[in-house]
Amino acid sequence: MGTVVEQPRARLRPYLWLIFSVAGFAGISYGVGDQILQRLASLEDAPTAPVLAALVLFAVCSFISFHATRGTPLPSFVVAIALGVAGHTLFAPIVANPVALASLVTASAAIILFSGGVEMPLKDFWRLFVKIALLALPGVLITGFAFSWVVGRIGGGFGVALAAPVVILLGAILASTDPAAIIPVLQDVRFKRRTAKDIVVAESALNDVAGSLLTSAFLKLSLVGLTVTTAYRALATPGTYRFLGEQVGFGVLFGIGGFLLLWLLTHVKRGHAARYGADQVYFLAAPIIAFVGAAVFGGSGFLAAFVAGLLFDVEEHMKEIEHFFYQVIDGVAKPVIFLLVGALVDVRALIAYAPLGIAAALVFMFILRPAMVFLMIGVFGFVRGGRGLSWRELLFISFVRETGAIPAVLLVTAVSRMTTPVHGLVEIGMWVILLTLIIAPPLTPWVARKLGVAS
Repeated sequence: MGTVVEQPRARLRPYLWLIFSVAGFAGISYGVGDQILQRLASLEDAPTAPVLAALVLFAVCSFISFHATRGTPLPSFVVAIALGVAGHTLFAPIVANPVALASLVTASAAIILFSGGVEMPLKDFWRLFVKIALLALPGVLITGFAFSWVVGRIGGGFGVALAAPVVILLGAILASTDPAAIIPVLQDVRFKRRTAKDIVVAESALNDVAGSLLTSAFLKLSLVGLTVTTAYRALATPGTYRFLGEQVGFGVLFGIGGFLLLWLLTHVKRGHAARYGADQVYFLAAPIIAFVGAAVFGGSGFLAAFVAGLLFDVEEHMKEIEHFFYQVIDGVAKPVIFLLVGALVDVRALIAYAPLGIAAALVFMFILRPAMVFLMIGVFGFVRGGRGLSWRELLFISFVRETGAIPAVLLVTAVSRMTTPVHGLVEIGMWVILLTLIIAPPLTPWVARKLGVAS
């Protein structure tokens, strides 16, 4: 009898530790956070102490987020966001510094998108290109437009007046799924046919780029006073086409350049077995160089980093460097982004927007996502053979709606670049990210098995 009682307690213990950890951190941050920062700022011999303390907090919170979620279906990203919200005051030295904020976010985004390209074998990308392109290109446009329209209507229903830029940008920013959240969930799922898995992984890598391009295009426009319809019509202008052409052209060009830098490293390492710490630094720097190079010439740094990863094939003698690279992504890049997004939000504002954010997220996941998937690739349900998709596979693809790192990056980017008030942008975006990461990952393997696409 004691064992039966102990098992539920053991299952609850990780969640209790999570609650106490976040609540304790919030108590310190909101209770005495200002006094701590004032004390650090008063140290004449260490003027950088507040920023250094915030960087140390990143490391501590990253460690906590991973170890606190062990034994639970919750992704570590969710806890990182919660810790970011809890540490709102203590993270202020970074959040209030535009240069530090942009630098951390940009570097993290570049290597995450690069990893999305590396994880997608080029031959599989081309094999599924038509389906992937339909979901990631017109699919992102349709999702962005539909979600903006839904948010505007739900906001009116709740009596919340949202500014036009907020409504328009929310659709563009949140239109993409995220490989960083999807890939770990699918690693232990044995699919009867790889097609459905390959589609959602490849789509998530490409539509991150599409979502960033759509967001960049809107940030170039004056969105004040526009409706959702007029904003999307404004994309169909010669100026926007030229802007997107430059973004894609220079993005691809510098992506190839990033790949060549990595090919050079592979060639050098193939010739000798000596290992140096500089090898790992070079590997990390390559996607960031591609990102910055494309941005300097008006191209998409996000696309450049992704293309560099897509073209690059990690050979056996590079596995140790690759292992270090993924440790940096998991331990630094992803936690930093989610902690910063959480730190941008004041908990009172998050609570105030909760009804609207939760309602919008549920509509997004269970109505808009399935509708878009069947609209874009539903026709393949009528195609027989290896080129087609079963209706069960289509239902599985329509359920996958994890929103993660790159939408979080775009939220931070939009806040830093908008000159008009964006009340509700981060708060509603946060609810969508949180709910898609809380609901979808634990249920995705179960849905795959229930539909019979996995064993």
